[in-house]
Amino acid sequence: MSLWRYRDAALSLALLNLRLRYNNTLIGASWSLVNPLFFTLIFTFVFTVLLPNETPDFPVFVLSALLAWNYFQAAVVNAAISVTNGRGLVLKIAFPRAVLPAAAILTELVTFSLALSVVIGLLYLSGRGLGTGILALPILVGLLTCLASGLGALLATLNVYLRDTQEFLSVFMFGWFFMTPIIYSLESIPPERLILGMSARTLIQLINPLSPLISAFRQAIYERRFPDLDLISLSALAALFFLAIGARVFGRASRYFAESL
Repeated sequence: MSLWRYRDAALSLALLNLRLRYNNTLIGASWSLVNPLFFTLIFTFVFTVLLPNETPDFPVFVLSALLAWNYFQAAVVNAAISVTNGRGLVLKIAFPRAVLPAAAILTELVTFSLALSVVIGLLYLSGRGLGTGILALPILVGLLTCLASGLGALLATLNVYLRDTQEFLSVFMFGWFFMTPIIYSLESIPPERLILGMSARTLIQLINPLSPLISAFRQAIYERRFPDLDLISLSALAALFFLAIGARVFGRASRYFAESL
């Protein structure tokens, strides 16, 4: 069953999610920017006042990666629980199951796009701009969405049969945050630092499919340049691999979801 045929249903469900999320809030969708700004301020205080470092424009350094991470985390987590939370829809025989994780991803993509647009606008107003980095953002957002969609579909499938998945995911994401170059760069890790006999830099790049994407976002926004092609290539390989695996697993398992919910 092609998801493209049901794109209108996915979009409608995503818009409904947004209305429910921001209904009766004072600042509405602006909350999508409050979270990364708040944590950027916290990290800036910690790493410039308590533990000073020499990174110039540290708030922009952190925010350039934190925005992408927040989108990825929210998209994966909400996609993972979308099928179990949408049990009533899944039990309807004619309802296309893939719409649920797709709508979860679209919901977060809209909020991320709004937050990213505001940050870009603020950078321009401050005179900083993005240079050629702005040309790479559509590519990077697309790859990040593919990676989140693939992982979200895999986890949504697993969560139907093993509900511990959603509980484990919150803990796992906390650890994944620190294994991703968000509040630090890979270059800041001493080359001689070893983990399990392997360079810490190399290990993070090998086990973390998000690492090259986050580094590419930082190059585009913070360094104001088009990201290195090796980062984009690695990101594309990881994103397309997980998207293909996630789509295949979800597609095969989704016909049996109703029996397990």
